[in-house]
Amino acid sequence: MAKRFVLADYLYAHRGLWTGHEAPENTHAAFDAAAKHGLGMEFDIRPASGGDPVIHHDETLERMASRPDRVEEQSIDVLRNVQIAGAHNLPSFESLLASWHHDLPLLTEMKIDGQTDPQEFGRKTGKMLQTYPGLAAAMSFSEPAVRALPKDVMRGQLIGPSHKIGRERFNEILERALADHIDYVAINITDVDGIRAHVPDDYPIVCWTVRTLDEVRIAVHENVAIIFEHLDPALVSAYALP
Repeated sequence: MAKRFVLADYLYAHRGLWTGHEAPENTHAAFDAAAKHGLGMEFDIRPASGGDPVIHHDETLERMASRPDRVEEQSIDVLRNVQIAGAHNLPSFESLLASWHHDLPLLTEMKIDGQTDPQEFGRKTGKMLQTYPGLAAAMSFSEPAVRALPKDVMRGQLIGPSHKIGRERFNEILERALADHIDYVAINITDVDGIRAHVPDDYPIVCWTVRTLDEVRIAVHENVAIIFEHLDPALVSAYALP
């Protein structure tokens, strides 16, 4: 069973600690770099054609592998042989769970788009995490996917930026997450300032994607955990962790 953890006790590398071609986002090279710095990690999963989760952010392989194929239309065997940035195999969720450090937390974002059934994918993800012995949580923008996760798995509700989805919808999703006892919410850094006026001080929140020290300071002031990229991990740690 995946173990629960305190969000604010860790920093999280966004899609791993990626650095372009040497360690592209959502690859084992980026994950290894995060682990070497003692970081937790946020990453994205979506289903292959048979439903097995693979680690990839986009709906298609175009941006990362120069292929127009949709991930959900490819088998996991095909996807395992896809080269990211020409040199890195596209990871499966299973391969990450088998190799990751159990004492460093995973924030698993379930991507729900195309033909993906949110409840089925939530149940599939939850079942895999129930057999994982390390620190791990799962989250999604999809409310049905989050609520399909078993309650013994740490569940998070992602909420889109209020300047895109509107403040009313943002507040509605937040209120439902609190009412349904979702374990934490994940919000955009642009919504962090003043968030504690609407959420209890002890309710866990994590924000994405922090890219400046000013944003680090805002998150720390509001007692919000940090998903970051393109910053020195040691510098972020000095500001954000006790």
